[in-house]
Amino acid sequence: MPKSRPDAGKMLRLNKIIDILNKKSPYGGVTIAELKEKCGVSERQIYRDLDHIENELKIGLVRPEKNASRKEGLFRLDAGYLPSISPEKATIIFLSLLQQKGSALTGSINEVKDALVSTLFKYKYSPESLKPDKLQDRIHIVEEELADPVEVGEHFARLIEAIKDSHRIKIWYYVSHSCEETERVVEPYGLICKRQNWYLLGRCLERNDIRVFRVDQVKSVFPYTNEKFEYPRDFSLKDYMANSWGVINDGEARPVRVKFHKSVAHRVKNIIYHPSQQVEELPDGSVVLSFKICGLAEFRTWVIQWGDAAEVLEPQSLRNDMKAMALSISRLYGEQ
Repeated sequence: MPKSRPDAGKMLRLNKIIDILNKKSPYGGVTIAELKEKCGVSERQIYRDLDHIENELKIGLVRPEKNASRKEGLFRLDAGYLPSISPEKATIIFLSLLQQKGSALTGSINEVKDALVSTLFKYKYSPESLKPDKLQDRIHIVEEELADPVEVGEHFARLIEAIKDSHRIKIWYYVSHSCEETERVVEPYGLICKRQNWYLLGRCLERNDIRVFRVDQVKSVFPYTNEKFEYPRDFSLKDYMANSWGVINDGEARPVRVKFHKSVAHRVKNIIYHPSQQVEELPDGSVVLSFKICGLAEFRTWVIQWGDAAEVLEPQSLRNDMKAMALSISRLYGEQ
């Protein structure tokens, strides 16, 4: 004989108990007396509800031992803690996971995405209130993707462990400008993310200096788990990168000014490209963005993408660099 479905009142009470367990689990759990008071039912009914949650809804619970201490035992969720998330916020989280497709995080994304959705359905939502699969079919994300995200993800995971445990690593790293693969022993300080590309920052023992390595150019990682290092107390990744335009800190920050044509002025005004950014609007509709930055090599490649809609005003050395790049491109395509 099929089991009868719980009535609306019982379902509301079960959801309330689950919500209380969810909120209290990170702090040890909740007592039967607390559940009884909050739900307005008998202790016996609370026990029946907990049995239903565990046996019928298949939500694992950790129950106090019968011979526990004098203090009343605590009940908590076995699967861990899920913050209170509305269907709208859950959808935003889901879409943010989709955005990482093809990145170094790809290896874990599907598992996390499935766990998020199944947990939301299991705890408090129905497929009618949250339709991620149908929504996914109507979202198209244009992003660069790694050729082998799984392998890069494996290297990325080893780098994370090395950072967490503060142990040295040996990496085999492909250097773009020399087209060579090198071996480096590195003390990993942290990670930088730029437009979904990840970079490892750490002290290279060969150079005895801080270096930045692009993670998808790391060909292999060997952990020296027994070789610990002490993270410098006076080092701050945030402070070290504060003046960098991208991922390279190559020295003292310098003032830079770029004039943008009125056709792109609205776009550049609406985006903060660097914390030091200042905007000056000109009478003809164009704008001048001012920065104080280091890493001008990266800045040059950013400016060139704007074509003739952007003109470097200062410093003069950067104007000269941009002119040289433009002439080089012109020679590449030949004179018309």
